[in-house]
Amino acid sequence: MPVSLGVANPAPNIYDNQLFNYIIQIMKFKDLKFFENSENPWKAIGFGAIAAATTALVTYGVKTGWNYVTSLFQTKAAKDLEDKKLKNAKALEKERTKQHKKRLKDKERHQRRMWEMREEQRQKRTESSQQPTADQAFEVPYVSKVAPFKESLENDTRELEWLVGKKIEVGGRCLIYGPAGVGKSAFALQTAIHIAGGTEYGFLPSEEENQHEAQQVILIDLEMSAAEQKERTRGITIPDNLLRNTEPIYNLDELFRMIEHESHGPKVTVIIDNIRKLEEEMSQTNQVNEYFSKLEQTQERLAAKGIIVTFITITHTGKDFDMYKPVQLSDIAGGADLARFSTSVYALVPGRDGNVVFKALKQRNTARMEDVHVLRIKESPNLHLDFVCTCKEGDALSVKPKGGKASNTSKSTADAPKKKGNTKLTETDVDEIIARINDGESIDNLAVEYGVNPITIQRRMEAKTKVTDSQEDTDQAA
Repeated sequence: MPVSLGVANPAPNIYDNQLFNYIIQIMKFKDLKFFENSENPWKAIGFGAIAAATTALVTYGVKTGWNYVTSLFQTKAAKDLEDKKLKNAKALEKERTKQHKKRLKDKERHQRRMWEMREEQRQKRTESSQQPTADQAFEVPYVSKVAPFKESLENDTRELEWLVGKKIEVGGRCLIYGPAGVGKSAFALQTAIHIAGGTEYGFLPSEEENQHEAQQVILIDLEMSAAEQKERTRGITIPDNLLRNTEPIYNLDELFRMIEHESHGPKVTVIIDNIRKLEEEMSQTNQVNEYFSKLEQTQERLAAKGIIVTFITITHTGKDFDMYKPVQLSDIAGGADLARFSTSVYALVPGRDGNVVFKALKQRNTARMEDVHVLRIKESPNLHLDFVCTCKEGDALSVKPKGGKASNTSKSTADAPKKKGNTKLTETDVDEIIARINDGESIDNLAVEYGVNPITIQRRMEAKTKVTDSQEDTDQAA
C-alpha cells in the first residue's frame, strides 16, 4: 500500500515509497548509496536536487562552451574564406588595372610615334620643296609646259587599262555603295579573287569579260572576321598575291602607311571594305577631303616608284535611300563629295525576285548608263554573285507593295518591243530560247527578239529546269 507524504504521517519509511524510488532512479543517485545512510530523507532530497542542478549547470556550461568554441572555429573559417575571396578580387582588379594602363601606354606610344612620323614627313616636305617667292619665280628661267595637241598625245605612250569589264580604270578611284546586307562584302571578295588571279569575274556578261594580267590585291577587310572569310572561301583557290590585313586599323594615317609599305607593283589594287567602319564621319566634307587627299598622295608616292595603285572603296547608302526609286548619287552617305573625287561610281541595291541590281552612276567609258546588270546571290559552292541579264533599271528594281501585298511583276514591260501583239512565251518558245542560249546567243538579244523582259526569260528557264528535274526524279523512282 503506498504511503502518503502528507503531515498526518510525518515519519514514514521513505525507502518503501515507490514515488521516491522513482525520483531517485530518475536523478540517478540510487547507485551512489547516498540515501541509504541518510537519517533525514528530506535532507537527502535537498542535496540530490542541488547535485542535479549542479550537474545540469555543468552540462549546460560544457555544451554552451563547446558551441561557443565551435562557433569560433566556424567564424574563423568563414572569415578566412571571405578574406581569400577579397584577396583574389583585389588581385584580379589589380591585374585589370595593370592591363588597362598597359593598353593606354601602348596607345599613347603609338599616337606619339605616328605624330613624330607626321612631323618628320612634314619637315622633309618643307625642306625638299622650298617654293620660291613671287619675285624669285620670275628670276628662274621658264621651261615651256605646253606642246601641240597631236604631239602631246604621241609622246604619251601609256594606254588605258581596265578592270572588271571596262568599269574600273587601272590607277583610278572607284566607289561602290549599297545598303547593308545587299552583298557588298561578297562582291568585294569575289572582285579581289578575280583581279588577283586574272580570271573572269562571273558577275559580268560574257561580252564584257576582259582578261588582264594577275596583279597584287590588298583587301582591307574592316567588316568580317577571319573565321567568316574562311567559311566564305571554303573550296576556293585563293591566289598567293591576294593579301588581307591581320591587325585592326584605327585611323587613315595607319591605313595609307600600311598600303604604301605593302604595295609591291608594278600594279596593285586596294579594296577597302567598308570605309565607314574606319571613319564614321565620312559623310562630312572635311573627312572626305582628308581621305581622298591622303589617297592621292599615296598614289603619287607609289607612282614615283613605278607602282600604279587602283583604289576600290566600299561604303553605305545614306539614311534617305529608297530601294523602290531609281538609284542616284544622292543615295550615298556623303554622296556629293565622295562621288566628286571618284573616277567611277557604282551601286549595288536590292532588286525584285531577290536579285541584286548593279548600276553605273559615274564612269569614263561610253557604256550606256541607263542599263543595269541584274545579279543573283548564290550560296553554292560558296557565297558569290552570278550574272543574270542586262535590262532597264525600272524592270530590275523592287516594286513597292500595294495594299500590303508585294508585287514582283514588271511595270515596264510596255516599253519592250512587242512580238505580234503578244508578250507571252509558250513552251515551244522557251525550248527554242534554251537551245539558242546553249548555242551561245545572249539573253538580252533574245529578249528584244521575243519582246519580253530578260528577267522573264530567266524565270521561265528556271521553271523549265525545275520541271525537267522533277520528271527525271519521278522516272527514276518508277
